[in-house]
Amino acid sequence: MAGCTSIPERELENAFRYQRLKRNDIEIAQPIPSEFQELAARARAHRAAGSTAEYVALLELGDDALLARIHLIRAAVRSIDIQTFIWKDDPTSRFVFDELVKAAERGVLVRVLIDALNMPASPRVLARMARAHRNLEICLYKPLGEASVIGRIGAWDNLLFKTRHLNRRMHNKLLLIDGQIGVAGGRNYSGQYYDRNPDFLFRDRDVVVAGPSVGDMQESFELFWQDKNAVFLTQLLDVRQAFERLTNGGDPLADPADAWRFAEIDALANARSLSKVRPTIQVFEADEVRFAYDTPRKFSGKKERMDFDDWFEFVLRSGQDRLVYQTPYLIYSRDQRRGINRIRSKHPDFRIVASSNSLAAADHLHVYALSFKHRKELYKKTGIDIYESKPYPGDRPRYVHGLDAIVDRVIEQSGIENREDIEQIERVGPLLCIHAKSFVLDGKVALIGSHNFDPRSAKLNTECGVFIHDEAVALELEKRILNACEPQNAWTVSKGPKTPVISRFSGFIGAISAALPVFDIWPYRYTTNYELKTDCNPLSPRDPDFRQNYVDVGYFPEVPEAGTVIQTRLIKAFFGWARPFM
Repeated sequence: MAGCTSIPERELENAFRYQRLKRNDIEIAQPIPSEFQELAARARAHRAAGSTAEYVALLELGDDALLARIHLIRAAVRSIDIQTFIWKDDPTSRFVFDELVKAAERGVLVRVLIDALNMPASPRVLARMARAHRNLEICLYKPLGEASVIGRIGAWDNLLFKTRHLNRRMHNKLLLIDGQIGVAGGRNYSGQYYDRNPDFLFRDRDVVVAGPSVGDMQESFELFWQDKNAVFLTQLLDVRQAFERLTNGGDPLADPADAWRFAEIDALANARSLSKVRPTIQVFEADEVRFAYDTPRKFSGKKERMDFDDWFEFVLRSGQDRLVYQTPYLIYSRDQRRGINRIRSKHPDFRIVASSNSLAAADHLHVYALSFKHRKELYKKTGIDIYESKPYPGDRPRYVHGLDAIVDRVIEQSGIENREDIEQIERVGPLLCIHAKSFVLDGKVALIGSHNFDPRSAKLNTECGVFIHDEAVALELEKRILNACEPQNAWTVSKGPKTPVISRFSGFIGAISAALPVFDIWPYRYTTNYELKTDCNPLSPRDPDFRQNYVDVGYFPEVPEAGTVIQTRLIKAFFGWARPFM
């Protein structure tokens, strides 16, 4: 499969690109002024004066993250580069794409790089994207075949004979504006990441960076864009055929019927300062910012520079007091467990707090099942205090912008006229799933990125992230993660109730069973989930009086379907060998 670096292939691509239309039905707007451009210039001045200070803004709410993206796209003068793991064809991604086309129309070079495992499935949609504008280029990373739709035979061919190619993916997420402003974090391009789905939403996190470290982000993007595995859309056979059949490739992808979803974003995105129109977007001057990333050479085992995992381990070795982190998938590699154990050997009181998903909130049942299989190891041996997120946390209105409007629309579509007629109104509307990948070390260093702290991120996918060495930013992020651990938002994992003799016997059998890669069929686990009792104070899960203040709610609270529990137990029992691939 030819890649973007080959000159003949670029000429071939240009033979198709000349057909791309320029839309003349809209007035071409000039780029808007942005506070982040001013901050980037100020950060460059700091660097010239010998300071390392840069400017960052945490994007906690999905709606804020979408607002920031549209704002920055409209502010671009020279270039926009997007790197993402997932791009779904839905109203949100179409809205973003139409903004990219408008930027291309005013002369901005737009490049989009999507991992081919999670691209829009329809060749016609891909062809329309490819034909949108001559200034807009789209590549897929590591396609699974010569066409975008590979069929059943192609799927089996990849599974049986191209496992290495299939399994090693580009998980990086970046948005770069003029090489001066960058957005990194965990969000892909789908309505579920931006408060635009009435049934299911991801609680994710991004960071906007304005300063010299964006140069490293740009360098990272260029390495992937120029890699031999990056393939132009029209180099795929079915996309090229669909491309040649198009007669109206200049039409916008966004559907006017969806405009109501983005009216507020559209109105606010032109503001010079987002922090003034959205108080939830707070700008910090950070002491030092470093962007760390894996290169495409991670797949070959050749390291051209210090990659993400090396820098992650280097930072972690400096820990002395505590690690507070958030991840959708609480599952570790052996190397990561050894690293934490080394810290504990030096600092026995080192505390680790993890915010992750419960089974009721998880998006990948199989990963949760293997995490559940090894939870005793995580809790007892590694010493992690685990808090499992509720699917409908008490602070859901704080986590979702415009939640009341979403709930009202769900109620309206259900045909119920009166909100009071609905029991448990807090269960109406979107279920929330943690997708953020962040940590705070000793209240001094913060990380926001794409790395899930799991074996797949460590060994199989390429990852990237922003390390922020600043106490104010670190403490703010720590506060937000710990809020997700509060009793109204999460269940606390602790040791299960003890029964003399029986518990000791059960623990012995359970430890042997959990160590088996298959036939881990012992039904009882060392830990269970707890809910805080009414009018009781929260306690550490290791406090001797813990169970006096909490009630046992079982291994899988609020899981609505018995089939989900059965599948979880079956995966836990028979697929322990798959842990390195999770």
